[in-house]
Parts: sequence; C-alpha cells; structure tokens
Amino acid sequence: METAQSLSKTWPLFAGVGLALGMGSFDGASVQGIFPYVAGGLSTSSDHALWTLTYFIVHWSLGITLMPWTTARFGMRRVFQVAVSVAMVGTVISAVTDNLWIMLLSRALQGIAAGLLVPLSQSLFLRHSPGRLHGLVTIFWSNAMLVPFFFGPAIGGLLATELGYRSIFLLSLPIWGVALFLGSTGIPKDHGDPRTPPFDAWGFGLLYGGLMSMQVVLDQGEQYGWWHSTFILKMTLFAFVFLLFFAWRESEARYPLLQLHFLHRRNYWLGLLLLCLGWAMFMGWASMLPLWAEETLGFNGFWGSAVLIPIGLGAIPLSTQMDRLRRLLGLRQLTTLCFAIFAFAYGSAYLSPISSLSDLFWPMLFIGMGVGMLFVPLTMVILSGLNAAEIPSAATTSNFIRVFSANIGVSLLSVYWARYSALASDHLRDHISRFDPEVALSAQHLHTLIEVQAGTLSIDNLLRLSMWICLIAAITAYVFIIPPSALRRADGPRNYVEEEENEFSTVASAAAREGVTTTS
Repeated sequence: METAQSLSKTWPLFAGVGLALGMGSFDGASVQGIFPYVAGGLSTSSDHALWTLTYFIVHWSLGITLMPWTTARFGMRRVFQVAVSVAMVGTVISAVTDNLWIMLLSRALQGIAAGLLVPLSQSLFLRHSPGRLHGLVTIFWSNAMLVPFFFGPAIGGLLATELGYRSIFLLSLPIWGVALFLGSTGIPKDHGDPRTPPFDAWGFGLLYGGLMSMQVVLDQGEQYGWWHSTFILKMTLFAFVFLLFFAWRESEARYPLLQLHFLHRRNYWLGLLLLCLGWAMFMGWASMLPLWAEETLGFNGFWGSAVLIPIGLGAIPLSTQMDRLRRLLGLRQLTTLCFAIFAFAYGSAYLSPISSLSDLFWPMLFIGMGVGMLFVPLTMVILSGLNAAEIPSAATTSNFIRVFSANIGVSLLSVYWARYSALASDHLRDHISRFDPEVALSAQHLHTLIEVQAGTLSIDNLLRLSMWICLIAAITAYVFIIPPSALRRADGPRNYVEEEENEFSTVASAAAREGVTTTS
C-alpha cells in the first residue's frame, strides 16, 4: 500500500475524484423530476422517459462489478480517466439526440461510468488519507455520492424549465472536464499488473443478459399486459435462465465476478434485504412525487423537483452523526429506529389535488432522516461476522445488489400508481354522471377532475402501503438481526472505519500471495 500523503498535498485527487463521483450521481438524479420534458424532447410518453432513469441505474450497478478487475489490470488512474471519458461521451450523446433508443444507449454509458466511480473513489480516498481521518473521509465520500440525489432533481428541473433539459448535459460537460484534469493530476500513476487473473466474461455476460431481460419486463410489462403477453413471458424466461446460469457459474468459477455464497449468512441477506428495501422505496418515491406534483398540481419541473430538497436537509446532518449514534444505540436498535422513522414519514404524508408543496415538507424531512440513518448500521450488519479477508468481495456483492434494487422500486411504484389510478378512476365514474342535474361541468372537465382525483388517491394508498411495509421491516430488524457483537471474531473489524482500513491491508496481503494487484 502506498504511503498515505497529507491532505494538503492530495487536494487535486480529492477535488477531481469527488467532483466526478458527484457528477456521476447527478447524471442519474437530474432527470428524476423532468420526465415530461424529456418525453417531449424525445417524442415519447412520460412512462417511456422513465426508462432514461432505470437504464442508467441498471448499468450503474453493472459498473460496480467491473471496478475490482479493471483497476487490478490497468491501474486506478487509467480506469478513472476511461470512466470519466465514457461519461463525457454519454453526456454529449444525451445532449444532442432526439431518439429514445440512442438516449438509452447514452444513459447506459453514463451509468457504467458512474458505477465504476463509486467503489473507485472510495478506494482512492481511503488509500491517500491518514488512518486517523478515515472516518471523516468516509463521510465526505458518502455525501459526495448522495447529495446529488437530494438536490440534483431541483437543479435539473430549474435548467429544464429555463434553458431546456438538454442544457443539463451541456452544462455538466465542462464540469466533467475539470474533474478529469484534477483527477489525472492528483492520482499517482500505476500501470496495473498483466498477471491479473482473467476477467469473468461469461459471468458478466450472463448477468448482463439476465438484468436487461428483467429490466424489459419491469419497464414494458404494464404496456404489454404482463404475463398475458407472449413477449413478456419470453423475456421473463430469459431473465430466469440467464440469472440461474449466472448463479451456477459464480459457484463454479475460480475467479467469480461476484461472491454469492455470502447470501447463506442470516445477517448478510437480512441486512441486505432491509437496505435494498429502504433504498428502493426512497428512489421510487423520489421519482414519483415530482412527477405527481407536475402532472396533478401543475407545477413546473423546478417546483415539482423542489419537493425533494427537505430530504437533503434531514439526511446530511444526521449522516455525520451516525458513528456516535451507533455507539449510543447499537446497530439493531438503530436499524429499527430508521425504519420506524420511514414508517412515520410515509404515514404522515397526506395528499390532495389542492395540496401545496409545503404540505410535503415535514414528511420529506423525515424521509431524509431515514435515508441518513440507513447506510451505516445496515452496512455493518451486512458485514458482521466476516473476517477481514472476506470484506472486500462481500461489500462488492452487496453494493451491486443494493444499487440494482432501486430499479425495482422505481418500476414497481410507477406500475402500481398507474394501476391503482385506473381502478380509482373506474370507481369514481361509477358514482358520477355528467347527466346529473347537479353536475354543471363539461365532459372533458369532468374527466380531468376524475383523473386528477384518482391519481392522488392512488398516491395516498401507496403511501399507506409503504408505511406498513416499513413497520414490518422495523419489527423484522429488531427480532431477527443477530447482534454483530455475537458474531465478532478476534481478527474481524470492530467498527465501520476499521472495515475500510482492513480492505486495503487485505489487498496488500492478497497481492503478496498471488502476485496480483487488486482492490475492492
């Protein structure tokens, strides 16, 4: 491991890599509140414009799986430069294309680049900072990744309403350029090791085919009538077969892409399930509420996206106190409290067609508090009971699954919103007739009012459902999570910072044993 340098000498690395990490997240978050604008520019529907987010997320998760091998083979500096360059190419294409499918290709490029940058940035920050500052560096890394999800939609909405949604990509291009220059200046040269074990290309191909088939089912299932459609049935079968063969391949491969055997551990799969649940629900609501505010309340892209700003106000201060709260409350109690706060937030939100954005301030603030409490305790629960050598591969697998879970949350919430809206609309029509002498509205006006009311009732029902799911998650966390202290080994990490430090000592020992330079 390279000698840690003082922060005063490594500021170009932290500035450039942190800026690239934030821009990768911004690429995903900036479109969350402007689907109608993107749909207009691509001559498609808002439902299809939603794919520009889901395709980004699925490739974001795949990029995470590429990082360990690529940095071992080619070195961190070169991988960073390639990732930023790929993101810039995707950004240019997104800015100029008016074709949905080309747009999805560009979003895939941006997602792969963003996925590479998440673990790469974490590794670089920890490697080039003193051990005593690893806690502070970890907070900086997590906020650089998450803050764009809180404020990015509002920035994207402002640019879309004032300059057009393409300006989001055009204005982000020079920022990517600054990140590339600073990062290339600050990251020391390393050439990788040509003796690195071969890349698991078969595993990656099977995983890619399975995830893309699953994404087609999630994105287009409602349009084709789900499993009443032969096309959706075929894609479901393809997804099942690809992922089944992927699981078999990973269990037999000498150098697997992902280590799936950790899923046999109770704390690992249960903690990962809870983490995915909290993250997927947050991403789903962060995509749906701005769309509802624009289509139902009539706000523009900026004000519709501004509904998410209180999430950042709740998440950022609390996330900086997580290490202290962990020692005060314990991981199991902290996880339970996190989902209890989520449940309160979803249960306290009540919407109507005459709501204002201020009506959602406090529920969004509490959702932000839940997000701020979500990652640290559940990450430690997931990695509890593992020795130092197992942590890097276990963290890579859990990060991949967690990131992809956002797609499931976004897709399922949007599907059930459409379904419940149609059901509520039918029930309302059964009780209203424009021939009623007390109804002095035109047929068109009456239809609009019914659709608005039905969409809002659907949102409220889904909020209540989310509340009950989070309450069940809170009870599950308290009853079934094994206290990590009971699983702690003498050679295992004892806190979150030690887990990150052990990652690099593990890398050094593995390189000495196998003659391979690798990183997590």
